[in-house]
Amino acid sequence: MLRGQVPGAAVAVLQNGRVLSMKAYGTANLELAVPVQTHSVFELASLTKQFTAAAVLLLAHEGKLQLDDPLTQFVEHAPPGWQGITVRHLLTHTAGLEHRFEKSTDGSLLLDYSTASMLDSAKATPTFAPPGQRFRYSDQGYFLLGLIIERVQSRSFAEFLSDRFFVPLGMSQTRVQDQSRIVPHRVAGYTIKDGAPVNIRRAWQFGLTSHFGVLSTVEDMAKWEQSLWTGQVLPLAVRELMWTPVRVFRGQAQTADLLAYGYGWWVISEKGHRIIEHSGFTGTHYLKDATTGIAVIVLTNRDQPSGPQTGEMARKIAQVFVPTIP
Repeated sequence: MLRGQVPGAAVAVLQNGRVLSMKAYGTANLELAVPVQTHSVFELASLTKQFTAAAVLLLAHEGKLQLDDPLTQFVEHAPPGWQGITVRHLLTHTAGLEHRFEKSTDGSLLLDYSTASMLDSAKATPTFAPPGQRFRYSDQGYFLLGLIIERVQSRSFAEFLSDRFFVPLGMSQTRVQDQSRIVPHRVAGYTIKDGAPVNIRRAWQFGLTSHFGVLSTVEDMAKWEQSLWTGQVLPLAVRELMWTPVRVFRGQAQTADLLAYGYGWWVISEKGHRIIEHSGFTGTHYLKDATTGIAVIVLTNRDQPSGPQTGEMARKIAQVFVPTIP
């Protein structure tokens, strides 16, 4: 934390769904000198994508959509470049969609975005490749997945996650971002400028935040990890599909050396370990070793562009418990 100028962190380590360690470190708010606690609420950023992917795969499992359904089935007046894009392409970042798509002024985001205006911006953003041909990590794609969830279920993305995941699991501090809401124990986010921490200023409000908007605690995320072992809210078959390699960058799906992307997770096989992981821009990381059952959840309030990444922190923490993890 000192080397990476990380003000605060909350960390949980589990094995086969059993908590081995859960601790908090450092400062949640530098202005108020408030310490991080295990019930401190962090912005998960792109760790949100695992919930979005899980929701879509659950709907597919229940027969409410198909992974090869076309995007145009759910969006009226779609641009020509969206022809041929499927739900599966969106899940695996292979739709040919750009990453960023929100309207900005002089390169800066606005304060408020309605879902309708975000969809208009997405439609106006040119594709960079035909669907299925290239991989590009895409917030735009996961925004559209949230839109599909809402249109299939006729309720909001936030309501779906709450009803199907958060409430059944007792994840009482987990919610979808609403900047006007009072959130007890929310940590302040920081970035580094000229060698010193400054406020990160992620204050925009989106009508739909399926690409980045879940807030949670390390206690609640441990409950989510436990549920992935029991199948309480997500059938085990859906969990395994979520971790199935789809876009392979190195190796083959059946080899011991693999770098690939599944559905909302990176999937890596190396030195006899099957690693499933994802990070979030705000300084979060979730790492699982399916071989040994070890899971490490690292939530920090320091963003990721430079310095030691939280993925590195998660690997080194995992190695304390399982030294052979690469």
